[in-house]
Amino acid sequence: MIAGLPTTGKSSLGRALAHETGLHFVDIDEGPASCAPPQESNHLRSDDARARERARMTVAYTVIHAAVEANLAQDFSLIISATYSRHANQDLLQEAVERGNGNLKVIWCQYHDTHEEIERRVADRLTRNSVGGCRSASHYLDDKSRYMGIKIPHIVVMMEGGEKGLTEAVQRSILYINDNG
Repeated sequence: MIAGLPTTGKSSLGRALAHETGLHFVDIDEGPASCAPPQESNHLRSDDARARERARMTVAYTVIHAAVEANLAQDFSLIISATYSRHANQDLLQEAVERGNGNLKVIWCQYHDTHEEIERRVADRLTRNSVGGCRSASHYLDDKSRYMGIKIPHIVVMMEGGEKGLTEAVQRSILYINDNG
C-alpha cells in the first residue's frame, strides 16, 4: 500500500512500481472513487459539504478494501494508492489483507512541503488534469492538519528530485516489498 498526503507522488510511484514489478495497480482516485458520487467543486466550504465528502470517501475505501481482499484471496498481489489519513481506514485495510491471507507492506510518500513546493505540485496536478481531489494549497494544508499519520509498520520514501528521485523511490520500495523480514 502506498499512502501519503495529496500531491506526494503516490500515484506516480504506484504506476512506476506496477511497471517494474508487473503487479496490478489500483489508485483510489481512479477506480474506487468513481463508485461514489463525484466530488463537489468546493467540498470544504461547509460542514455539510465536508460530511458528504467523508461519506463519498467511505464508499471509495470500502470498494478498495473489497478489491484488496478479493485479489489476495485469488492469490493476486496488487499495489494500492490512497491517502489513508484516518487510522480506522488503516485498520480496515489490515483486516482485508488478513482475510485475504496477504502480506501488507506500507510505503509512506512524503516531500519537503514548503509553500512554493505545495503550490508547484498543485499547479502541476491541475495542468495534468489529475483525478485526485486536492485542488489548492489550502486544501492540502487542511488535509495535513487532519492527517493522523501511518500507524502500520512502514517505510518513508521521499518523493523529490524528478525522474531520478522517482527511480530511487522505486528501487527502495522494491527492496522493501521483497524483504520477507
